[in-house]
Amino acid sequence: MRAEQSRAEQSRAEQSRAERLSWLDVLKGIGIILVVIGHVYSNRTVFNWLYSFHMPLFFLAAGWVYKEKSVLTDIKRRIQTIVVPYFSFGLLVLLYWQVIERRFRNSDMSFMDSLLGLFSGCYDNLDFNVHLWFLPCFFVTVALFNILVNLGGKKIAYIVSALMSLIYVVLPMPELFWGLNRVFKYIGFYALGVALAGQIKAGQVAERKITSGGIAIILIVLNFILAFYGLTRGLMWFVTAMIGVVGVGLMAMLINQNRLLQYLGRISLMVLCIHGPVYRIVVKIVSIPLHMSTDAVRENLLLALIVVAITLAICSIAYEVIIRIAPWMVGKRHNKAKKMSICG
Repeated sequence: MRAEQSRAEQSRAEQSRAERLSWLDVLKGIGIILVVIGHVYSNRTVFNWLYSFHMPLFFLAAGWVYKEKSVLTDIKRRIQTIVVPYFSFGLLVLLYWQVIERRFRNSDMSFMDSLLGLFSGCYDNLDFNVHLWFLPCFFVTVALFNILVNLGGKKIAYIVSALMSLIYVVLPMPELFWGLNRVFKYIGFYALGVALAGQIKAGQVAERKITSGGIAIILIVLNFILAFYGLTRGLMWFVTAMIGVVGVGLMAMLINQNRLLQYLGRISLMVLCIHGPVYRIVVKIVSIPLHMSTDAVRENLLLALIVVAITLAICSIAYEVIIRIAPWMVGKRHNKAKKMSICG
């Protein structure tokens, strides 16, 4: 009897974990699509809206799956899954930029300055692939939170995270090594994800589809309105971002399973690392037969979405190739290569 009960409990636990990871993959899939749209489509209104919440979304999602580990164990794992991909793809894109793309872009940053920028992890020094700023910032955020938990428990980690977010609001900060200034900006969302994990379940949200869907739509519309009127600074940035993250999160829970979104969520780290140079190449190729400037292509919604779709497809192909021939670039061994995501 006890053995049967144990197996039943284990089965329920596995089902619960699968459900949790399913909607989180959907959430990250939605998030990475919005990231690429925000970088490709040159529309100020859409840009302001997406940037009001799409990066906090990833920090909250990562916090949702947080598990306390010893400091050294956690840092070792984070180096493998975050730092190694950062330098692998950073160096690869830097070489491409130096040999090819730098000739076509208005940048006075030398190769050595860019290389130093890669090691510093500062946003202002990543001109060759500015989207990489996320990874050093993310590494410091998740490692720091785990250190705080090890030192004083989750309550202390929550308090320190809240204080750091408050400091970000009241104290202007310059760009710091490895995005330390941005850690203050985002660690509150990571802590909130940790706190909310287990409190809200996708199954419960799905059971109330009409109510949950209505709330999600209201929150997303409210987030758009707040971003439209520029209420994205200071304390209101956190409010506006949280409204958007919760709205999209509810949508992801309602969707729960979607193969395309789940797949994009699982390879979101790969997309983040290489979509910048990829979409710029795609935009240029699309512009030539249409006899349009690249700016005109990016200002056209339909063409921008086509570029986004092609970019995601190329990133997917690149992922499938790299995970088979050079998994070391993502910190994996050949016999242990798995799907990788920003929050994984």
